Amino acid sequence: MSRILSLGIGNMGAALARTLLASNPSSSTPLTIWNRTASRPLVTSLVAAGARLETDLAAAISAADIILICVLDYDTIYSALTSASADSSATLAGKTVVNLTNGTPRQAAAAQAWFRERGVARYFDGAVMVPPQLVGTPHSFLLYSGETEAAFQASVKDQLASVGSALYTGEDVASAATDDLAALAAMYGMFSGAFIGIGLLKKQLAKAAGKGDGAAAKVKVTPAVESVVVPVLTALVPYVGLIAKAVDEEAWDDDMGNPLGMQLAGVRNILQACKDEGVNGGALETLVGLMQKVVDERGGAGGVPEVARFMVE
Repeated sequence: MSRILSLGIGNMGAALARTLLASNPSSSTPLTIWNRTASRPLVTSLVAAGARLETDLAAAISAADIILICVLDYDTIYSALTSASADSSATLAGKTVVNLTNGTPRQAAAAQAWFRERGVARYFDGAVMVPPQLVGTPHSFLLYSGETEAAFQASVKDQLASVGSALYTGEDVASAATDDLAALAAMYGMFSGAFIGIGLLKKQLAKAAGKGDGAAAKVKVTPAVESVVVPVLTALVPYVGLIAKAVDEEAWDDDMGNPLGMQLAGVRNILQACKDEGVNGGALETLVGLMQKVVDERGGAGGVPEVARFMVE
C-alpha cells in the first residue's frame, strides 16, 4: 500500500479518511492526516480510530506517496502548501497528488500547472459525487481526470478504491470539474424549483385550512411533496438524457410530445401563481426568457432542448 496523506479534515475529508482507515485497519503504513486546526473533533476522532496526525505539513508530505487533498477551495490549497515549506518544489517533487476539492475547470487547469511547476510526478483533479455520509457505501462514486488513464489505474485507482467506484473522465484535467459542476447545476436547479413548489404548497394549504397567510409556516408540505412532486421528478430523470441526445443531434423539431409553446405557457402559469400568492419565482424567470427567445425565433412547435442553444455565449 502507498503511504497516503489525507490533507484537510472537514466533513468530506474526514469521511474519506475514515473510509480509508476502515478498509485497511491493520496496515503497516497507517494513514497520515493533516488539518490546519489539529484540535478539531473530526481530527481527534480519526486519531482515536488509528490515523497518524502530523502537524508539520512539510514532514507529512515528505513521508507520503499520495497526497489526497479535500479542502474548502483552491486558494486554501496554495496557502497551506506555500506556508508549509519555503521551497514547495523540494517538498512536492515526485509525489502523486489527488485533489478532490470542488472547483471550476479553469481552477483545475491552473492547479495542474502549479503542481507541475513544483515537480509533482502525477496530478489528478477529481470530485466526490455523494455527500459525506455515503462515502464508502455502494452508492459512492468519484470522478478523476488528468495524466493518462493508465497512470491513474497504476498509481491511484486501487489505493482509493474503498472510498467509492472510480470514473476516469479523461486526460483533460478540467473534465472532472466540468462533469461535477454540470451535475451540481442540475441538482441545484431541481432544488430551486422545489423551493418554489414548496412555497406554493404552503400558501394553498394555509388557505385551505383557513389559517391565512400568517400561518403558512405551520402547514405541512411533506405529504404533497412525497406523493406528487417526488414521483414526478423520479419519472422525469431519464428525460434529461433525452434532452442531451436532442442537443447533440440538434433535433430541435422533435417536441417529445410536449411542444415548447405549451411548456412555456405552463411555466408562465407557475410565475403568475407565484405573483398571485406572494412566492418568489425568480429562479424560473431566466428559463422563461430563454424559452420565449426560441418561440420568437422558430415558433412554439419544437421541443424544449433548443433552449440549450442560448445557454452558451
